[in-house]
Parts: sequence; structure tokens; C-alpha cells
Amino acid sequence: MIQSVIVTKEAYDEMFKYVIEYANPNRPYRQWREVIGWLIGTIEGETATVLRAIPMTSGSSIFVEMSDYTIIPQIAEEANKIDAVIVGWFHSHPSFGFFLSSVDIRTQRNQQSLFENAIALVCDPTKISTIEPGIHGYQVFMDHSRGREYRELDISIDLETTYPAVLKELLLDAGIERSYSDVIAHEDLAALYALEGISPPHLAMAEIGDLLASEKNALPNVVAEYVISTSLQYKKENYVQVKISNIGDGIAYLVDLALPPNYEFEILSMYPRRIVDQLNYDSAILETFKIKPKKEGQIILPSIHVSYRTLDQRKYQVIISAMRVAVL
Repeated sequence: MIQSVIVTKEAYDEMFKYVIEYANPNRPYRQWREVIGWLIGTIEGETATVLRAIPMTSGSSIFVEMSDYTIIPQIAEEANKIDAVIVGWFHSHPSFGFFLSSVDIRTQRNQQSLFENAIALVCDPTKISTIEPGIHGYQVFMDHSRGREYRELDISIDLETTYPAVLKELLLDAGIERSYSDVIAHEDLAALYALEGISPPHLAMAEIGDLLASEKNALPNVVAEYVISTSLQYKKENYVQVKISNIGDGIAYLVDLALPPNYEFEILSMYPRRIVDQLNYDSAILETFKIKPKKEGQIILPSIHVSYRTLDQRKYQVIISAMRVAVL
């Protein structure tokens, strides 16, 4: 198994150039997006060296997933040009730190099933400091009987200057003169998005003056659905996700999501009732609830009412239909 990762200056720059394209101090905080890409390099013993980072796509504020594996031959061909191989993938967690979510773990398991030594790198430019490179590396345990899902790798960056100096240079190259500390307050970081069954009860509103005219006047069109990725297990902790998307042109100013009081499972999430801030057009949030089914066979996930308001306080409602799911 891989124990350590070396990231070259070229790969470090490529990753963060792509990350700050979608999450930077000049872009409204609520419009920041995760990004994802491939890593090519070399493997020597227990060390992976990342030579290049190849961007792929962007996602929502808190969610991005590796879905197109048909591109692997093209990535392998690109790697072959520099006598390298595919060594894994990277994605960003802009402002909410270093870890692998349940989706990330599944993605990394797919990667390691294809390439045994594949690594996952997570980038967050807002955490960069003189001692923090803003990149952490991981591999998952393929044996599901272990108590831990993944482990962190030792990582070193091949730079001749400090991490903040490189970040400042990359920001300036992109025409950005502000720093991340100018736009992110501590309380915002403490109250960031719902993830792994933990959510803030409320997120601060952006200033109306920061919105585009089209965002102020156009109507949002919110759709919502359950997302069940794996079979639920009886008497075990399971994750059930609700995806709320705005496919309209306007801003859903306030989104209020609540589970009804009666259901056939124990809810283990910190906040069964959620209030989130603006959901701009063509974006989505993924709320995660942690549950423990009370019986085997089948349970019914209840219908959920999702209420949202526009800037002028017009109220709308979307209903997520009840869903019957199997419990093993």
C-alpha cells in the first residue's frame, strides 16, 4: 500500500489553478463549486509521485463525483507521454477541510479496484498556511470488516517557497487581489453545509446587493428527490440523502427542509430540520441524514415538504414523495 505522496510544483499549481477557478475571493461565496480531476505520475515502492493534475469537471457547493471512466484511455495516453501512469484523482473541499465523504469513499474504492495503488487528494485553498499545504492524501481500506474506512498518507510538496506565497501568486495570475480571509469569517466555516448527517441550523444570508439583476427578478424552480446509493442495513447506521436542485434562473432565498415526526427508523442526525441559504440557478445541495432502521424487510421513507422563498418573500413548496426501500 502507498504510505507517502510527493506532489511536484507543476501538479500543485495545476490543481489549485483549477480549484480557485471555481472557488475564489472574487466569486460570491454561495457560488463556490467543488472540482475533480485525474492525477498522473509514478509509483516507486510505497511512494506515489504526482507529476501532473488533469482537470475534469466541477460540481455543486458540497458535492462532486467521478462518473466518467470512459476517459481513462485518454488519461493513460497523456500519462504515457511523460513516462508516467494514472496514480489517482483529486477533488476540492473549498472551505470545509480534509476528509473523505461517503461518496468520496465509494469513488476511491472504485479507483483502487482499477489501480491498486491509486490515491485520493483533497484540496482546500482556504486552509493554506506556512505549515499547511492545503492538500491531504488518502487511501481506503478495501476490507469492509475494518473499523476505519480510510487512512491518511504522508504528503510533501516540492516547492522552493512557502505555501501562502504560491497561493498568492496563483491568485494574482488569475487577476484576484483579495485573500480568502477577506471573504470567509470563522462563523461561516463553523456553519458550513450539511455533510455526513451533521448540518448547521442556519447559514448566514448573502447581501442582496451582491446578487445579479437576473438573480433578483427571475424565479427559481426547485426540484427534490431521495438519493439512496446502497441497500439499508437493519440495526446499523445508514446514510440517506436528499438532493435539492434549482433548475430555474432565480435564487431560492431560503430553503427549509424538515422530516415528519413519525417514521420507521431512528434518526441519528444532529439536525433533522434544516434551513439553508441561497440556492442559485443550476446548482444543488445534498443533505445527508444518518438513520437506523427499526425493522427488517422494508421501510417507508416519509414524504418531505421542502419550502422555499424568493427575494420578495413569495413562498413555494416542493414535496418529495414517500419511498419504500429494502432493509437487509
